[in-house]
Amino acid sequence: MRKAPLILLLINFIFSTGKYGDAFLGLGTSARNIGLGQAVVADLGNASGFNVCPAAITGLNKKTFYLLLINQYSLAEYFSGGVVLPLKRNQFIGINTSGLIIDNIQIRPDLSSIGSLESRRDSIRSLMDNGFETFDDLEFSATITFAKMYKNNFKMGLDFIPYQLPVGINIRLIRKKLYDLEASGIGFDVGGILSFELSEFFSYEWLGRFSIGASVNHAFGTHLIWNSDRKEIIPMQIVKGIAYNQPIEKFRSQLSILVQKNNLFPDELQYGFELTTFNRLFMRIGNRAGTNQGGLGFLVNIGKIPIQLDYSFANHDLGNAHRLGFQLEL
Repeated sequence: MRKAPLILLLINFIFSTGKYGDAFLGLGTSARNIGLGQAVVADLGNASGFNVCPAAITGLNKKTFYLLLINQYSLAEYFSGGVVLPLKRNQFIGINTSGLIIDNIQIRPDLSSIGSLESRRDSIRSLMDNGFETFDDLEFSATITFAKMYKNNFKMGLDFIPYQLPVGINIRLIRKKLYDLEASGIGFDVGGILSFELSEFFSYEWLGRFSIGASVNHAFGTHLIWNSDRKEIIPMQIVKGIAYNQPIEKFRSQLSILVQKNNLFPDELQYGFELTTFNRLFMRIGNRAGTNQGGLGFLVNIGKIPIQLDYSFANHDLGNAHRLGFQLEL
């Protein structure tokens, strides 16, 4: 009897990304988001924020490309990359692919049917000489995001307070292959963000922008159908949170505070802080699943093309995790 199912459970535990079929997507879509504890449900203008809230891709003025590369504990390779395209009438479209690859996983043989110790010894010696049989774990997703930015005004007596209300939807294909088992499924997310300037409410010009975000991910549950006729359901998630961006004009800086919760993990609070200086240097700290995160970012211009380089770091009992990513606008 081969032990592939047990190995799958071990993989989910190692990456601490949950017990569901989309667990590998919990690794993130950008080094910036990971450094912020992935608390980006209310983070406007975030090209890679679709994975938490599809409305996050709104507010971008140019074509934006991004890529994330992770070597997780020297056990697996993970990537996420995509593009967001601004369209006419405040509409946006995003395309993303993400994948996890774990290769050369050894299959533990079942020796329980071998009665004598001598026969077991000989079987183990043979395996050590000839090598164990191996297989790969491949997990992949492709996501298309559609979003639209709505702008209007609150009526407050004789005053009108402008606000932004982007809404978006994800359509996601998930494919998985584990040894000789394969699965596929299609899921949907829908989310929105309400954003406005606090200075318009309280008449203090130094106040920044406040945003409230909510997203229903895997709406109605995403069904993964395995070729073994087994069905796996990824449950619906409700993610909600806030973001506050405070300009510090004297130092040409900005402080962002982000907080969110997920109904599947009611005892977990995700949060992140980002300090931006001179619009070129980014310093971040965050927390997700009880693990402290952190990172740095730099914005450089190559010709007329701005490129943002990001790095995030976290430690774990299994080792240190380093994440590298970049984002560019055209």
